[in-house]
Amino acid sequence: QSSSQITAPPMSQCKHSESPTPREILLDKAYMSLCKHSESPTPTHFGNATFCPLQRDRITSFRKTGNKKDKPLIQHSTDPLSTQVEMPMPQPLFDDRSMNLSEKEINDLFEKMMEDMNLNEERKAPLRGKDLSTKREMVVQYISATAKSITGSKVTGGLRNSKHECTLSSQEYIHELRSGISEDKLLICLESLRVSLTSNPVSWVNNFGHEGLGLLLDALDKLLDKKQPESIDKRNQHKLIQCLKAFMNNKYGLQRILGDERSLHLLARAIDPKQTSMMTEIVKILSAICIIGEENILDKILAAMTIAAERNNKERFAPIVEGLENHEAQQLQVACMQLINALVTSPDDLDFRIHLRNEFLRCGLKKILPELKETEELDIQLKVFNENKEEDSIELSHRLDDIRAEMEYPFVYHLLSNMVKDTGSETYFLSILQHLLLIRNDYYIRPQYYKVIEECVSQVVLHRSGMDPDFGYRERLDVDFTHLIGRSARALISFFNTSLVIHILSPNRSKASSDIFFCCTARTAGCGLPRKTCSPLTCIGKGSLITNK
Repeated sequence: QSSSQITAPPMSQCKHSESPTPREILLDKAYMSLCKHSESPTPTHFGNATFCPLQRDRITSFRKTGNKKDKPLIQHSTDPLSTQVEMPMPQPLFDDRSMNLSEKEINDLFEKMMEDMNLNEERKAPLRGKDLSTKREMVVQYISATAKSITGSKVTGGLRNSKHECTLSSQEYIHELRSGISEDKLLICLESLRVSLTSNPVSWVNNFGHEGLGLLLDALDKLLDKKQPESIDKRNQHKLIQCLKAFMNNKYGLQRILGDERSLHLLARAIDPKQTSMMTEIVKILSAICIIGEENILDKILAAMTIAAERNNKERFAPIVEGLENHEAQQLQVACMQLINALVTSPDDLDFRIHLRNEFLRCGLKKILPELKETEELDIQLKVFNENKEEDSIELSHRLDDIRAEMEYPFVYHLLSNMVKDTGSETYFLSILQHLLLIRNDYYIRPQYYKVIEECVSQVVLHRSGMDPDFGYRERLDVDFTHLIGRSARALISFFNTSLVIHILSPNRSKASSDIFFCCTARTAGCGLPRKTCSPLTCIGKGSLITNK
């Protein structure tokens, strides 16, 4: 309004919770205009306030569709963050300068206005259809109101509110953050700033971000360094996270966040399962950044989580898995599964996807998944996780078939040898080959050995659960290959054992015949001694033998 003014009392008296901003006024006017000329839903009234669905929360759950390498789509949920109070009908604000603007100039200014209001193409389309007079009026009002908002000039009238008469410029917020105010005043300042970042135009966010983002990160870094934070410190941490979320809720803010190396590091450090509300905000932010960020953003997020884990001497994914264990905080569980899916589905490389998924599973996710209470939102995320896991398993099987078809001996040996050469795997590879040399030199038995060994390797490398084995396990390896033993082999063993028992129990058996035994190899006995020096006593319990003992 041309006659409106906003007074700016000291920060200590500013609660900034219900006052509309210039951006809200223009959004309200645009939305009400749409409601009159379209089938859009009308605003919902609660008391004296009108809530319009003018913004959507970009940090929401997603469901992956399409090809494997396609980025998952984000499902936007309606989240009416900005509150508009009912305003009197605006008065025309035409002057000589606005009347002299050409149609092209008006349309150009109108496009810049919609861009500054952070409107998406869906909302821009119906506004572009307005007549030139309406566009001219909206542009003049927006320029006037935005200028007053950025400079912090006083405006009275339509923007007055009985509880609050405060709006601060971006520079005033920067001054407050730089002045080192007390914890209580900082909490009030951050709440006011959160509302301003949410409702003001992008130009206001841009003006604040040049210096304000660094001050917010400095404040968060200082709070995270406290070894024993008090209750007010934790509340300020949460408010800072909310301010960062509001700041990045537009293209400019997102670019600024990603351009500052400290942003992701501090967000990763701030993940604390004990503060469920704040952690929910953080993992949603990281999920959105992972999905809509730049090409190498996954590496940056993983690096930030790794550095944060090293500070706390934990596994880097441990806090995320711990958040899933909190059954009292369902929103946190959903957010954690969102982040897991965002991280695991982002890489185009199959091996890297499997690696990340297995790292989560080894960190405790395997144990937690069956215990999760399925809700509608959580069920979507669990379904995404399982579907992608199954797709990767199928792709891995197909790749193995291709390898079997294309890689023939001796090329496969040279390829494998070059892969492990000068690596930590070379010693184990050599040991495997040396053990293979000890296989019994028997025309009929040797193929059976290789058949069993191939089954063991197959079960270990391509585990049916799609997960890596427990590499810390040092007991007997549990591999099932009983199905490989043919009926004839079992029958032969049974016949031989029966004959041996009859022979041993025979009263006419000689002393020499009582020392019958069989070792597992041709060159050495089961104990490793040459066959000539082997005896039943030396082999008992050390090799595969059958003896009267």
